[in-house]
Amino acid sequence: MSTVRDQPSDDVVVTHPNRDSASSKTTRAVVLLFLAASAILSLAILVLSWGVQMGAFLLWVLLTALYAYYAYAVSQWRSGVLPVAAGTALITGVFAAVSVSSWFNRGGDGYDQPAVPESVIGVLVFAFAVMQLVTVVLCLRGFMQNWHVELEVPRSELRDRGAYA
Repeated sequence: MSTVRDQPSDDVVVTHPNRDSASSKTTRAVVLLFLAASAILSLAILVLSWGVQMGAFLLWVLLTALYAYYAYAVSQWRSGVLPVAAGTALITGVFAAVSVSSWFNRGGDGYDQPAVPESVIGVLVFAFAVMQLVTVVLCLRGFMQNWHVELEVPRSELRDRGAYA
């Protein structure tokens, strides 16, 4: 037999107490910054290496879209996306770290030339790899702050604390 959860009454307010602390707000802002920067940097790498790595074109487009979505979700306090973003950052960071040296060793014949020197793209890929390591740590820090915890508080208690008019 299943139980139907009663609808909250008008005198009960759902609050998220772990989102109110300064550390949670700061972590959210920094995670949001790093996810948005990851999306922008992956887009920059895609554009600058246009024509050279066309086999990975769809992967870079998907990666950019994922990071943009993760940034949007974090801006909406969706803590469930944080471990997924950390996993994505871990995988892409490993692949980026492995590919850094190949961008610096493209001086021979038979290689297509990107719009900018290969060393510039190598530096950007290295920066992306390092950024992903920091993103993993930040996402897991945000997840440990339990942004998803909800408490039902009587409206009168919030009024007494001055948190609700």
